Amino acid sequence: MRVTSDEINQAKEIPLIDFINANGIDVQQEGNSSEPYYRVMEHDSLVIKGNKFYWNSRSEGGYGSISFAMMYYELSFPEGVNRVNGHEYGSLTNTQSVEKKPFQYPDYYEVNETAAIKDYLTNERGIDGRVVDWCIKKDLLVQDKKENAVFKWKNSSGKIIGADRQGTKHIDSKRGTFKQIMPNSAEDKGFTIDVGRNPDKVALFESPIDMLSYWSIKKEKVQGTRMISMSGLKLKTLVQTMKDMKQGGQPINKIMSCIDRDDAGSEFHDKLKGIFNKSIFEDHRPVHTKDWNDELRHTLTKLQVASKRPYGM
Repeated sequence: MRVTSDEINQAKEIPLIDFINANGIDVQQEGNSSEPYYRVMEHDSLVIKGNKFYWNSRSEGGYGSISFAMMYYELSFPEGVNRVNGHEYGSLTNTQSVEKKPFQYPDYYEVNETAAIKDYLTNERGIDGRVVDWCIKKDLLVQDKKENAVFKWKNSSGKIIGADRQGTKHIDSKRGTFKQIMPNSAEDKGFTIDVGRNPDKVALFESPIDMLSYWSIKKEKVQGTRMISMSGLKLKTLVQTMKDMKQGGQPINKIMSCIDRDDAGSEFHDKLKGIFNKSIFEDHRPVHTKDWNDELRHTLTKLQVASKRPYGM
């Protein structure tokens, strides 16, 4: 199969969001109206912004409709061109890039109440109540007007540079609850907790809930550690964390991979393993389940079963 230069140029003119809509791919718009981005509902770590796309869980990205078609549908280049050109398009979307705006935290969404997020995080997700209370006390975790849990990303000076929102109510979607990285959050940062004044270890997680679950299990064993959520699998978050620690005069003696034990997580873990010397890199992935929250609930279930056994069994 061959395609002509005219066919290639024709496909290149099709905005990515128009190709996605033409193919019936379900996306959710996030961000503000002047700088929207889109999240593919079936694969929630696949994000589209303008003509750029990035699949966080696969650490794979690209530009334009042809590249997206090749990746999403596993096509060759000529097949990708024909796939893009095989649709009727109306007026094309203007995807002219807009300068990224600085993050502005909407503190007017916050409420003083914390009952909903405490109930969800402790009773449904099994996170230690002391961990939840500590995060609330440090103003790293708050509740918003829609009863979402908001995990604030703060830099070394305490400025809020981004946030994750985690719903506490079940919704009819593949993910089960609302999840969002707030628009214009720092692209190379994440929800961060330092355990100890001068951490010399970095522990990597895919989400704030995984991080707090790990801490709930390990408790006092977590010492001298900077725990950071990448909100996906983003190597640039680790790179920036290492730069920040170096600039702050903090040596790094351990890199701890606490990411999910699934295909995407294993691929990312192996990539880290290839980058770092085995003397510094440690595998801290969950043993019995896919992620650290599942591991926490698995542990709690075992403890409940053991407590109900008759004495001596």
